[in-house]
Amino acid sequence: MRKSYAKKIDARATQLLRELKLMQVPIDVGAVASQLGAHVVFEDLDDDVSGFLLRDKSVMTIAINKDHHINRQRFTLAHECGHLHLHADKGDRLWLDKTYFFRDGSSSQGDQFAEIEANQFAAGLLMPEELIRASLSEGRSISDVDVVRLAMQFGVSERAMTFRLISLDLLDPVAA
Repeated sequence: MRKSYAKKIDARATQLLRELKLMQVPIDVGAVASQLGAHVVFEDLDDDVSGFLLRDKSVMTIAINKDHHINRQRFTLAHECGHLHLHADKGDRLWLDKTYFFRDGSSSQGDQFAEIEANQFAAGLLMPEELIRASLSEGRSISDVDVVRLAMQFGVSERAMTFRLISLDLLDPVAA
């Protein structure tokens, strides 16, 4: 069962896509960032840094690791858009996205809830539930081939698509 915060964040991502008239696959996440007022740059960053959002007064810069896979870059950009859209009340600050950050137990602790929210927003932004459901044959179970096809169609990794399908109760985690 999905957590209520996840449903709310998904709804906010979908609403944003509709407002920006960007509700088509693959999502143009660069256009989303631009519409949110961010300047996006691709930089040489340490390998463990996927990207960051620097918010300084009215200037918002998102830096993306230019050496990471395009799917990782898209997810990182969507994640930073999540910070922009969800956490505007946090004021000027630096949001640093390290690739290893999300793979340990600390990612579910207090201060890091904003990171969990940004990840949820990124998943909802890049893989809107209604577009995923529209891409599936109703009543048929999802195969490995379907996961690969959907990942390619939505411009995300197979792992990200698998997690998304599980979170939407479209794929059994045991079968995944």
